[in-house]
Amino acid sequence: MTERQPNEASEYSRAPAILVVDDDTSICRYCAKALRNVGYQVIDTTSGLVALDHLRHQVFDLLLTDIKMPEMSGLELARQARALNPGLAVIIMTGQTTLETLREAVQQGVTSYLSKPFEIEEMRLTVAQVLHQRAMVLQKVKLEAIVHQLELSSAFNRTLSLSELCGEIVRVTNSEIGCQFGYFLLQQPDESPRLLMGQASHPQLNEAGWQLLQETYQQQQPIQTTLKLAEADHNVITFPLRVGGAMIGSALFDYTEALPSAQIEGMMLLLNQAAAALNNAQLFTRVQEANSRLQELDRLKSEFISITSHELRTPLAVVLGYGIVIQERSEPPIRTYLDRLVESAQRMKEIIDDMTHLRRLDTRQTELQVEPIVLDELLYEVIDQMHGLAQKKSQTLSLATPPDALCTLYADRAKIALVLMSLLSNAMKFTPAEGMITVRAWCETVQAVPYEHAYFKGTLQPGPWVFVSVSDSGIGIPESHLQRIFERFYQVAQSLTREYGGTGVGLALVQGLVALHNGHVWVQSEEGRGSTFTVALPQRGL
Repeated sequence: MTERQPNEASEYSRAPAILVVDDDTSICRYCAKALRNVGYQVIDTTSGLVALDHLRHQVFDLLLTDIKMPEMSGLELARQARALNPGLAVIIMTGQTTLETLREAVQQGVTSYLSKPFEIEEMRLTVAQVLHQRAMVLQKVKLEAIVHQLELSSAFNRTLSLSELCGEIVRVTNSEIGCQFGYFLLQQPDESPRLLMGQASHPQLNEAGWQLLQETYQQQQPIQTTLKLAEADHNVITFPLRVGGAMIGSALFDYTEALPSAQIEGMMLLLNQAAAALNNAQLFTRVQEANSRLQELDRLKSEFISITSHELRTPLAVVLGYGIVIQERSEPPIRTYLDRLVESAQRMKEIIDDMTHLRRLDTRQTELQVEPIVLDELLYEVIDQMHGLAQKKSQTLSLATPPDALCTLYADRAKIALVLMSLLSNAMKFTPAEGMITVRAWCETVQAVPYEHAYFKGTLQPGPWVFVSVSDSGIGIPESHLQRIFERFYQVAQSLTREYGGTGVGLALVQGLVALHNGHVWVQSEEGRGSTFTVALPQRGL
């Protein structure tokens, strides 16, 4: 019996603990040694009273005891041991096996018996079988408890309102331990603790209750004590609230009858589910609050844009009108100053127009006036309007598409022209002097999805489409910024002294107007080598 059997305790996460009791010293020590050799934790004693003291101070998985002993019989020891630990497995050793003895043994919760004399191998196999049966029973009980707790905790998923959830947790807890009130102290790093009550009718929590919740949060263990609330003493128990091993707070409930350890363990499992639900509800509440703040900021921003655009438009029109009149009648060098004044006023007007267009897109006030557009005519018209600005910067602006390769587009002419001018203006802004800006256009019936072209790649609905691209030899866009350049007011260059200026609304306006036509915008860019923006529009419009 000196060879160890490695699989003997495989049912357990630890080696099972066995208490061996027999007034015959040689049998007691021999059995204990044989069980230790196969991996069990064993304590042996020849006294029933000493064994009972061991059972009071240590948790055992199995009691192996002789049935006849001078101080206390094995059956009486089994009875008292099962009272201390109802899950304890018991094997009795007896030299006289009678029907009456077996009946009494069963009544005392004895699991099996060994008839003396017995072989050590027989004893070892009996112990292994009993422990295996016990493990299966405990596993079944544990699974049943988990299923029960999951059934109860399913109620926690019915709401994301913190107040409603706390009330639901107290209702479920009431069915388990008969509580009448419950309090939840939620704590997050860098935030003040937040106390929630299961119901508004609960008595106010006093300082002693608050400190008890804080102590539970710090110790991360349940605490049972008495607490005076509303001029009455209550038995209360507190539980830590954990999510994924992290503490998020603590909970306090009252109870009427004593809570056994198994019920407390079940409550801890239940409150782990409750903690996850509370954490989700907190996150949802924060998201809602953040969305509300963002919506309010967005409303204030839109209102500011609307008021500012309206209030600036009239005085700007006066400045621009008188500036142009005086400019036409002036001689150098005053005319040079007036040229700059008119140019700056015109730029300000364009900014106000862009913000007004964005405001109308946000409020869905923009309506499309769809008409047939001869694409090459529109392109020449837009290029002609932007040609003077390109010359001032010594840039080359050209149309690389043969006119006969184009087609008729059904869209809002003014808005598509605004899209093209915005793209050209953006290209000129980020292209140095002597740089190249090239406009290309083509019409194609999309058949394969996704559609791929040298200047465009994306998922387009099959059918006839019109494509216009604007390429430049400018500074390009870093790859890390490509996903954000269409966000309104977003600037690739964030410095206050940025070289290129702009408000960051041009590309946002382009995307909004193109989307209004059920179109798409595609960008290709390489830092230091330029960018290409391509607009895809369904040929027949909406």
